[in-house]
Amino acid sequence: MRVVLDANVFVSGAINTGTPHSIVQSWLRRADFEAVICPRLLTEITTVLLDRPKMRRWIDLDAANRYVDAVRARAVLVADPGDVDPLTRDRSDDYLIALAREHEAAFIVSGDKDLLEWSEQRPPVIAPAAFLEMLETS
Repeated sequence: MRVVLDANVFVSGAINTGTPHSIVQSWLRRADFEAVICPRLLTEITTVLLDRPKMRRWIDLDAANRYVDAVRARAVLVADPGDVDPLTRDRSDDYLIALAREHEAAFIVSGDKDLLEWSEQRPPVIAPAAFLEMLETS
């Protein structure tokens, strides 16, 4: 199964021990699914984890670099999607939808309310908890 994990899932997975952490660690260890990422998404993850000094409170720079390297190595890295017409309330989220559609992802996993409440839901956007439950029961 191919999915797009939002940057908020990757970042939360790096700095917390909750559901996003369980999803990302499961994926890194067992490749339970294919995570599709593009340079724009990887840059977003990298910028938050490596370039923001306040992140050192939760993850040291060496660990953040190892994490980003592991994500880069395990993910299906594809080209950035093309521009799309506005789809959601937060235009900056629309590239994730385009990425998921272009690469036939079954789901977008996100904690972002704008995506979760997006009316079209093609592909479906699910919260990390629902995705983890799906992984655990399959």
